[in-house]
Amino acid sequence: MEPHTKYQFIGIIAGTFTILAYSYLVHRVYLTKHTTHLTFTWIFLVLSAQTLLMTYGILNHSYGIYLPPIIVISEMLYILYVKVFYSYDASIENELKKKHIIN
Repeated sequence: MEPHTKYQFIGIIAGTFTILAYSYLVHRVYLTKHTTHLTFTWIFLVLSAQTLLMTYGILNHSYGIYLPPIIVISEMLYILYVKVFYSYDASIENELKKKHIIN
């Protein structure tokens, strides 16, 4: 057994926990479409970190390291999509509520 694959299960466990943690956040965002507490800076830092981690895993041929970031990146891109497109809808809705056009 090669040294870099000997402890592969540790990376798999850590990746599973990471995916579970982000999945809860994505599920919450999916249900509420509320992303004001997530800044663009935070989103881009997470995307950058996960991209670097994925690159590191690919270069070292360690699927326990590069597979979880692929999933987290896709989850973060969904959150970014909701933040960009639904924040505009929410601002329009708030304006309409202020003018008592809708309840």
